[in-house]
Amino acid sequence: MEIDHCDRGGPRDMEQDMTAQYFLPLSTYPDSSSGLIISNAVAFAGHYRATLHACALRVGIPHIPNAWSSLLLDTPKMIEHAETLSRDRAETLIAAATNLAANAKVELSSRTVKTTLPLLHETAATEARFFDLAILECVADVPDTRIVAEAVLFGSGRPAVILPNKTLAGPIDHLVIAWDGSRAAARAVSDANPFIHKAKRVSVLSLTGEKPVPETTGAHLAEILVSTGVNASATVARFTSSSIGQSIQQTALELSADMLVMGGFGHSRLRDFVLGGATDGVLEKPLLPVLMSH
Repeated sequence: MEIDHCDRGGPRDMEQDMTAQYFLPLSTYPDSSSGLIISNAVAFAGHYRATLHACALRVGIPHIPNAWSSLLLDTPKMIEHAETLSRDRAETLIAAATNLAANAKVELSSRTVKTTLPLLHETAATEARFFDLAILECVADVPDTRIVAEAVLFGSGRPAVILPNKTLAGPIDHLVIAWDGSRAAARAVSDANPFIHKAKRVSVLSLTGEKPVPETTGAHLAEILVSTGVNASATVARFTSSSIGQSIQQTALELSADMLVMGGFGHSRLRDFVLGGATDGVLEKPLLPVLMSH
């Protein structure tokens, strides 16, 4: 793995030790990250006065020996084209992030990391381990965005904020916690503490009908949050949709949530993920910003 370049720009926060560090992986091949995720990440970092670390993942493709390449199409030229495309996209994405961050007065650190195509997603997860959280996109018709999101969520050991494919409206004033008393949910609440304590309102949501969840468990969490100064309350809703992930998100939207906090369930073996129903539903189609923690 090679680091091609590194640059910094933008104003520094006087309380740098307290500044949150957000990570934004940018794919360049086979699919390119969207301009929307960059503008949303800059806006999100700006709301929380965080430093944004944009990392463009450039691919290098191993060259095939001449004895083999002669039996195929013009393989060397195809490899050269793919690597050039990846490099050009990396430059374009970093330039866009630099310009948007400068205009928004968000501190930005940018770099380009070169890796091989088979290790692309693992590289994103490895890079994410250095930061407080990762900002990710999941676009239904761009499969690579979901693969990167899964790799970071399950391989980085850090929480991730998954943003929908639409422009963010503003700061996170109302936060909804999907609470079932599980370990993953508890981990997500802990990772979401900076957002919980800055939100104007927090709703602890428990869905009944999908699996046994004591109705008092959400109320207990809300009581604990209130004791720490959070404006929190508990709410119970009935699971009615065929997808628990979509049902949770839809209920959060009906509560006028700006962000959903939930645990991420899944196991991985040889890059194949077996996801819980709620996790799969969110990654399939995020409807609002979702902070997910595994």
